[in-house]
Amino acid sequence: MTDRKQSFFERGLHWPVGLVCLFLVSASFVLTTAVIGAGKGSKAIQPDYYARSIDWDNEKERLNTAEKLGWDVRITASPKLDPYANRFVSVMLLDANEQPIQGALVELVAFSQANAHDPFTKVLASTGAGQYQSKVQGMHTNGLWEFQISIRHAGHDALLIKSLELSE
Repeated sequence: MTDRKQSFFERGLHWPVGLVCLFLVSASFVLTTAVIGAGKGSKAIQPDYYARSIDWDNEKERLNTAEKLGWDVRITASPKLDPYANRFVSVMLLDANEQPIQGALVELVAFSQANAHDPFTKVLASTGAGQYQSKVQGMHTNGLWEFQISIRHAGHDALLIKSLELSE
């Protein structure tokens, strides 16, 4: 009788080693996907989305207020950037009769759909006749932008969400 050493396969070690390798490959795919999806170049992750979902009832009420009052906004943005990479954003606030609403507090949250993780907030100044505007730095990305316009006027708190395609 010879004392021959059993091979790797004869001892049955290939099964646990194979399973560990499969687990490591699977875990690396999951981690890589998570890092890429949540990284700086992510395209659709909005910050504080969980907090926003908790406050959904309030947001829905503000959206309904704008709809009940018949308020609407028309958004325009200057087609070209100025030399300092600024763009002028203008919001025309209208009531149910298409008449300008003056004296409102208008706050704008905007982000490019390509960079939803990088929104900016601006309070727009009234320029008269229902027109509110501001110079905005950072709107250099062309493409589809989402604008969330918060309006406080005559004891009402409303929210309107609009999209605008920017191109230079």
